[in-house]
Amino acid sequence: MSSLVRALGMALRYRWSFFFTLVTTVGVAILWGANISTVAPFIKVIFEGQNLHQWINDRRAEAEVHLQTAQAEIQSLELQIAGNHDPTTHRNLMADLSDAQQSVSGYSTSLWLTDQLEPWIAAYAPASTYDTLVFLILLVIAATVLRGCLLAVNMYLVARLGQRTVLDIQNQFLRNTLHLDLSEIGKNGTGDLINRIRGETNAIGMAITTILGKIIREPLKMVVCLAGAAFCNWRLLLFTLIICPLAGVLLVVLAKSIKRLNRRAVEESARLLNRLFQSITYIKAVKSFNMEAHEIKRFQVIANDVYQKNMRVAYLGSLARMNSELMGVGIVSLGILAGGYLVLNQETRFLGLQLSDTPMKVETMMLFFSFLIAAADPVRKMSDVYAMIQGGIVSAERVFPLLDKQTTIHSPPNPVPIITSPPKLEFQNVRFAYNEAQPVLNGINLTVPAGKTVAIVGANGCGKSTLVNFLPRFFDPDAGSVKLNGTDVRDFDLHELRSVVGLVTQHSMLFDDTVGNNIAYGSEHATREQIIAAAKQASAHTFIESQLENGYDSGIGEHGGKLSGGQRQRIELARIILKNPLLLVLDEATSQIDPTSEQLIHDSLRNFVRGRTVLMITHRLSSLDLADLVVVMHEGEVVDTGTHAELMARCGLFREMLRTSQSEELSVAERAKAA
Repeated sequence: MSSLVRALGMALRYRWSFFFTLVTTVGVAILWGANISTVAPFIKVIFEGQNLHQWINDRRAEAEVHLQTAQAEIQSLELQIAGNHDPTTHRNLMADLSDAQQSVSGYSTSLWLTDQLEPWIAAYAPASTYDTLVFLILLVIAATVLRGCLLAVNMYLVARLGQRTVLDIQNQFLRNTLHLDLSEIGKNGTGDLINRIRGETNAIGMAITTILGKIIREPLKMVVCLAGAAFCNWRLLLFTLIICPLAGVLLVVLAKSIKRLNRRAVEESARLLNRLFQSITYIKAVKSFNMEAHEIKRFQVIANDVYQKNMRVAYLGSLARMNSELMGVGIVSLGILAGGYLVLNQETRFLGLQLSDTPMKVETMMLFFSFLIAAADPVRKMSDVYAMIQGGIVSAERVFPLLDKQTTIHSPPNPVPIITSPPKLEFQNVRFAYNEAQPVLNGINLTVPAGKTVAIVGANGCGKSTLVNFLPRFFDPDAGSVKLNGTDVRDFDLHELRSVVGLVTQHSMLFDDTVGNNIAYGSEHATREQIIAAAKQASAHTFIESQLENGYDSGIGEHGGKLSGGQRQRIELARIILKNPLLLVLDEATSQIDPTSEQLIHDSLRNFVRGRTVLMITHRLSSLDLADLVVVMHEGEVVDTGTHAELMARCGLFREMLRTSQSEELSVAERAKAA
């Protein structure tokens, strides 16, 4: 609940919208009650043919007569009490005196109200009975129109508050997520994150809209109506409300169950979205392995689970609705039973309880019933919101903890000035594990000379990619240090560090945008001439101009789906060339492209790596031609370091990897030739 309250606090920052929301809400509630208050005058006009002048005069005369009678009765009872010493008779006389005193109080109040209304009726009410009826109808219509206008403004302002809050939460959520550690982002999957930033923030917005709308407006309307009913007869009102505590207890029980089920449904919905996201993202794998039926079945299992939980939430919501409906009907029914007895028998007591100071009139009782019925309508409308509020609470409890999560990767308070030349790179006793049971790096010690290209080779899972991920600080080592020119990378400003590190991976990271914008990603101020120059250096300009319909303004689709693997990799290389980093990391950058594209990229890299420090992860023999030194890794440790020739002479593991690589490359070449 505290998380939803926090979201409400964000909405309240829009003070003027909230202020006018309250103003219009109060106006709607008052006019709702004002329309009901015309019931008594309508009864007098229609059934007794009186205008308002006659009605107010009759009320005054009647109140004065009853007041005098009650006062005379009090004087008589006081004399009897003074002269009577029988205990039983004395108690009865005292009870009668109390009733008479209450009658005096009631008639005095009625007389006071008459005095307040009389000047207004005398000044503005028509004299004709029919004109009075027309006047009352016009008054009701005018009040209804005004209430409708206020309600429209109120609903617009409430929607604005809700949507602005959703927008603020979504912006803050994305900002915080993009700054989180990579390990934290990958915990629950992409679908879960998308569900939180879109679906669950919208659930929070709906809850806020409901709270600032119905949860404030409808209870306020109910309060106005109950106040009107209390003005008619407050004792009778209290008597009719005795069933509310029981209904309230049932509602609390249902609310807890709804919240619990909502949490499970939201978590399952996130799993469902994650499953859908993966099936569509890897659609090629699904089709190539004929796994369509399998994916559909897995999706249907989770979807059915979500359906079952949502139906249970709907069922409990219907019980909450029925509970509210029964409470409203019960209140009105109890009021009719007790009030009807008082009017029909002209009594002030019901079941021995004093429910009225004076016998109630028909028009007063009808007005009381009207207020009760009008109070039941907001209860009915609110019965639909409990499940929505509980859903908002659950969503807020899932969204805000992620908003509050702090990254462990951050800039130091007093960063060291960033390097300005190709750095000497040092890994000193570096240890790292994604989980304690499975260490990935076991005390890595490695030095890369400034301006040199070093290739890192080794079997899958030996820690190559983990090692280079320390350079842009995607992760920090559990122990040891990574240094550039003798300075720990953790001592640099994070933004400045990443500005001098360039990363190209085997999986192209391209956006659904134009070719030009993808090349300029991270270099927002680059000119078109600079973009073209980078594309030429990456051997990408020719295919961009000759094969793409709109050249650099061509869209490339999601993940660059409109391009071949080699084209995607050359565009990504052009992006790095435009960035012009001092430290370049190539993580299997050519492992998934054809030999022709690989040769073009190698030709581009051969010139680009000069004057830079380069770390290159590769398993291809052809890529080793670019390297000044080769590092051999095995099971999280550096096995050997040297030139290609030195390693061939002394490192059996290196020779075995080269034989495997040559066999794979030959196989690829033969398949390409056959095709």
